[in-house]
Amino acid sequence: MAGKSKTDVAARAGSKNLGRNCSLCGNKVEVVMSVSSTGKKSMRRLCCES
Repeated sequence: MAGKSKTDVAARAGSKNLGRNCSLCGNKVEVVMSVSSTGKKSMRRLCCES
């Protein structure tokens, strides 16, 4: 079993993509990094302006 991954990469990619849709409009959610004026970084999810 040497060199074989214990995790199913295809299943992980599928489950990751399931949570990437908006619960309100169903569109894909875009994740962007924003930097505040104080220099603090944060990840923001953009979708249907909610």
